[in-house]
This record gives sequence, C-alpha cells and structure tokens, in this order.
Amino acid sequence: MHFLNRYPMTVIFKLLLIFSLYLSTLSHAQNQDSQSSSSATISLSKEQALDFFLIEMAMRENLSVDTLRDAFRDMKWQTTARQYMVPSSSTPTRKNWSAYRANVMNQIRLDAGKKFLQEHHLYLDQLEKETGVPSSIVVGILGVETVYGRNMGSFPVRDVLATFAFDYPKSPNQVSRSAMFKEQLYDHVLNCLPKTDQSSIDLSKLKSCLVQEGSFAGAMGMPQFMPTSIRKYAKDGDGDGIMDLRKSPKDAMQSIANFLKGHGWKTGEAIYLPISADMQTSAVVKELADGDPNPKYNLGDLKNKKVITKWPTSMNDASPALIVDLPSISKNGEDSIEYLVGLTNFEVITQYNRSFFYAMSVTEFGQAVINNGFASAKTSKPEKLQSTSSGRHDHKR
Repeated sequence: MHFLNRYPMTVIFKLLLIFSLYLSTLSHAQNQDSQSSSSATISLSKEQALDFFLIEMAMRENLSVDTLRDAFRDMKWQTTARQYMVPSSSTPTRKNWSAYRANVMNQIRLDAGKKFLQEHHLYLDQLEKETGVPSSIVVGILGVETVYGRNMGSFPVRDVLATFAFDYPKSPNQVSRSAMFKEQLYDHVLNCLPKTDQSSIDLSKLKSCLVQEGSFAGAMGMPQFMPTSIRKYAKDGDGDGIMDLRKSPKDAMQSIANFLKGHGWKTGEAIYLPISADMQTSAVVKELADGDPNPKYNLGDLKNKKVITKWPTSMNDASPALIVDLPSISKNGEDSIEYLVGLTNFEVITQYNRSFFYAMSVTEFGQAVINNGFASAKTSKPEKLQSTSSGRHDHKR
C-alpha cells in the first residue's frame, strides 16, 4: 500500500495544497514558454518530486523540513546504479546454473565460511534451537550475499533509493518499482532518525546513516537487508541494545533467522525433493516448470502426475510444492535442465531473493560449509554466548 494511504485526511488536504502550489508554479512557467499551446503536460522534475516527498514526510512525522532538506542537499543521482537496474542490452542473457553455482562455490567463499563457522558455531546452534532455521541456511545466506561482510556494496544508500524512487529507468514495471523505492526511502530515513527524542536531530549523524554504503539497489549490511526489512525483521543478536547489521555477526545471523521464520519457515522440513532421472525429460515436468516461485501445486498433485512417488513423513499430500528448473550450458554450448520439487522452505528462501538459482545456491553452499567446517568447529575454542531472549526488536532483503 502506498504511504499516502496511511495519512489522515487533514494531512492529505495540506499535501494537496502544497502540490497545487507546485502545479501553479509549473503552469505559469509553461505558459510563459508556450502560451499558444492548449494541451501542455504538467509534471514535476525529479528534484521537485524529491522535495515534495521531504515536505510530505516532514508533515507526517512532525519533523523539520529544513533538516530533511539539509540531509539531502548534497544528494547525487546515481547513473551507474540505474544502468545496473535495467541492463542496456536487449538480448536476454542465457541462464546458466552451472556457471552460477561455480561462482558461488569458489574456494575463497568456502574458506571464509569455514572460518565464520569456527567462530560462531555455538551461537548458530543456539539460534537453530530457538528459531528452527538451520545453521546451514544462515551461513549460506551470509556467504552468498556478502562473503560474511567482505562485500557489502559501495553505493550511497540515500542516493540510490532516491534515484530509483524519482528517476527509475523506463520499463514495464516503472510505476510499481518507483513506488516501492519511495517506501524504502521513507523507511530508510525513519531508520536513521533518533529512536526517542527527534526534537533535536544531529544532522551529521543523520547524514552519516543515510549515506552508508550498500548495494546498487540500496541493500545494507552483512545480510543485505532493505530498509523496510530492517524495520520489520532486524534483531539485536548480541544483546548490546543496538541493531548493527554491518558490524555485528550475531545481529546479522539472528535477523536472517527472524526473516525466514517470519516468512513461514517450517522447522525440520526439507527444502526440496529430487526428481528421478527418468522424469527429468518428462513433458509433464517441463509443463509444470513455469518459473514462478509461488507454489501452485501440492505433493498429492505431483504424485498423481507421477513426478514423485514419496516424501518425508513430516509432509503429506496437501504440502505445497512447485517445480524448480535449473538450466545449464555445457562448455560446448549444449543446453540442459535439471528439475527439482521445491517445498515450502524453498519458497521461503526465495522471499529473500526471488531466484531459483539463489535459493539453490544458498542451500548447497551452506551445506558445503557445514560439511567442510564441522570437525574444525567442534574442536575450536567456544565463544561466550549472549542471551537472545531479551531486547527483541523489529527489523533486504
């Protein structure tokens, strides 16, 4: 829901008055330039749209608009980020699971995962008992996202969010994506404001938070959470009273587990089921593989279509399911596709990133780290555990 829908009518009335002033100014300017035109199109520039957004937010949150304007005064439109968001090439890239998987399962990432597991295995064990989210998935996400904090991005978050909110590249989903980034920018500002007294805001601290570095899309910290996810799912895992997803591995780990649990993680259930070799080329399987990560079927449906014949005892005919397709390209250019049955937990991982490749790589990489680092972890020096039962907080994705 767009943030305007949350406003009381008195605030909306004030906003309409402000907006009418903008339109009056623009209309006057256009009439000066082209008095003979009877069908002039009136629109806000991206700079004016941003300023209107700041006025809007100041009114709703009872903030000083001058403070917000000062916090955005040196904002720069991010042309490079725009190019990343909508690639210029009109030719779609052929998907290649083999190449994607090889990039994820590189030795540097695996070694970093082993080291991380050695340092945090006790906390991960405790977290898995409390949330039901496997250590392998938490470790997998942190490794795939940022190599445990090594690569958290280099774009100023304030600037990329504002760019996509008010200057999103032309595309079929431009309107909806622009609206989504306005929500993210709004929440990013809220996240950077003082949690208690907002009557005297330290401008330097506010700007420092706003322009922290992140991905080209505005994701932040070790788990690469978007601002809205930070507000909803971030946790204080180390018990220091601060949710710091950039520097606190425990905060990052518990926030990831909370995100997955909040999206419906099923404790003890499998993530996917294999499909037998003789069904890999089945026309039925190909037809069911529509690329949508939202389960449309259940295990009973797939059994009736002879896609699978059995499943774990913790599941039943009504358990949701989907067909996952993983296309690959061999070294000599030949195409092949591996098919799997994705279960509820697979779909939950795609809530983090709506990609079959991502969900599968997180699953396989995390398990590889656990298998590789298990013996070393059990013999490493235990770390001092902090309680995770106090100070529960709200939260990219």
